[in-house]
Amino acid sequence: MFIDKTHISKTGEALIKIAAVVAAIGAIAGGYSFWKNNIWNPKITVVSVDYAKGVAVVKSFGKEISIFGDATFLIGGDWGIKFGSNRGVYDKLELTKKGMVVDYLTA
Repeated sequence: MFIDKTHISKTGEALIKIAAVVAAIGAIAGGYSFWKNNIWNPKITVVSVDYAKGVAVVKSFGKEISIFGDATFLIGGDWGIKFGSNRGVYDKLELTKKGMVVDYLTA
């Protein structure tokens, strides 16, 4: 039985090219994910805040985001914003990363 080696080598070449493209896309996605979660730091501006009602408006990426109560609002990657409290009373806005406080935001 005769096997056409040119057909096999062309198929092998195509598979190698496809694998190279997939590997390159994976490397780019991995690099972006690393940058977004470990290097990038969001720029947040506090527009208004009412600690008594537990309502705040912050600006991120040119958009205004409303923050309410005990929820953590994700803003990109592992970053979020939430109200911080002292003895059950809201008294600060917190910038969090993976649920842990990184910085306090001021108006």
